[in-house]
Amino acid sequence: MSKAKKQPKSSHPKAHEPKPDFVYDPENDEFQQSEDSLAQELDPMNSNASNTLLDPKLLQKKAKRKKRIKRIIIFTLLFLLLLGGGIFTYLAFIAGKISTNPFNFSSKLRGEDEGRVNILLLGVGDPGHEGETLADTNMIVSLDTKNNKVALISIPRDTRVYVPGEGYLKINNAHALGEAEDPPRGIELAQETIEETLGIPIHYYLRANFSGLKQAVDAVGGIDINVKEALNDPEYPCEKNEGRSCGFKISAGQTHMDGSTALKYARCRKGNCGDDFGRAIRQQEVLAALRQKATSNETLFNAKKISGLVGAAADNIKTNMSLTELQRAYEISKKITPENTINAVLSTQANGFLKQDPSSSDLLPASGNFDEIKKFIKEIFIYGPIWVEGPAIVIQNGTSSVGLAGKLEIKLTNAGIPIRIITVQNASSNDYTASQIIDYSNGKKPNTVKYLEDLLGVKATPPPENAKPLLGQDITVILGADYAEKLTQSGTEQE
Repeated sequence: MSKAKKQPKSSHPKAHEPKPDFVYDPENDEFQQSEDSLAQELDPMNSNASNTLLDPKLLQKKAKRKKRIKRIIIFTLLFLLLLGGGIFTYLAFIAGKISTNPFNFSSKLRGEDEGRVNILLLGVGDPGHEGETLADTNMIVSLDTKNNKVALISIPRDTRVYVPGEGYLKINNAHALGEAEDPPRGIELAQETIEETLGIPIHYYLRANFSGLKQAVDAVGGIDINVKEALNDPEYPCEKNEGRSCGFKISAGQTHMDGSTALKYARCRKGNCGDDFGRAIRQQEVLAALRQKATSNETLFNAKKISGLVGAAADNIKTNMSLTELQRAYEISKKITPENTINAVLSTQANGFLKQDPSSSDLLPASGNFDEIKKFIKEIFIYGPIWVEGPAIVIQNGTSSVGLAGKLEIKLTNAGIPIRIITVQNASSNDYTASQIIDYSNGKKPNTVKYLEDLLGVKATPPPENAKPLLGQDITVILGADYAEKLTQSGTEQE
């Protein structure tokens, strides 16, 4: 009898492992059942179906399988709920720090049905800084929700306005005085003051401090701005000690700015930085550049940048806009192009609506009250493009109708059209049958020209060769018999 051949020892490390007590065999799984067999069981034409369905052993198997599936579903739902709850809790925490009304789920913004949403932006100092509650930035972001336009309107901090319950003071005091009350209501008092000053409703507010702007710019990887002229503010305060001056300089040209540089660029107001007027213009530039960068794919698909923006907002921003309203405002702003953006800064320049008080540093409305400013703000989406061009015109009467040029001047003034009228005079002759618009600006004032063309019903023409604007005007309007007839027909000859 031959000896059994000895099997060679396996070198595999698992060769000596003990066999498991349980090995899964799909064919013997009492709970597993193929789709085909299940279909057969439930098929009423299958003669074995009724017997199978009544089999107690099979019924017990189905009950166990159903119970196991139910447990899996419940576990999965609990897991998803916990995961969603974690996200919700995080969002609720952040929203609660930013917003006073985080969970208002309105599908539209206040004012959207009327076609205009006004948001007040307040800029204040960081906690612990001198004058931290003074709102040195007072800007209105006005959204034209029907025509996808936006107007940024800045009011200099030294503008003397009526603060409800306090009297006439610089506008930056409104927030500070409100914060001194118990309980603090700085934002509310600032909002009431702006509504009183500009004659428009303020639907929302957003208050940010210096650190918020700095951190937001850094979060998106910096911003790019075309600096129009070299700036030098030798008195700009040091970052870590505002009681000392470290100065700030920046060269002209396309510049990539980190948060610290962007903040200095937006804040400087001494040297040749242009006082509060220049500062307001640069603040609008920084916000526009930040908005463009924050809504770019480069940022939206970068979790680190989004997290940085959220963190900057949570620590330094307060608003009454809910999460839904912020999302809706973002959706509207995505449709707005730079060409449909109006940048307006009230100033002491021509057509700037303000003048310097001779006995103080206060700025006053040039006309003596805020009526002209209210007219302009109310119609900013019509008049804003003209105002930005800063047009100056001469109106001439080319007819024998006495006072015709003066009537046009009154019409433009009463309507609040932001056109500076240099003078009203008679033309070289009084036999003009058709009015004329002579454009000395060489096409640089297109919105003003378009408005005058629509008003007078004639097309603008370039000046005669070698003709020069003797009074420095951009446009000369010569009124003809057609305009006199138009006034007569409309019954406004006394306008």
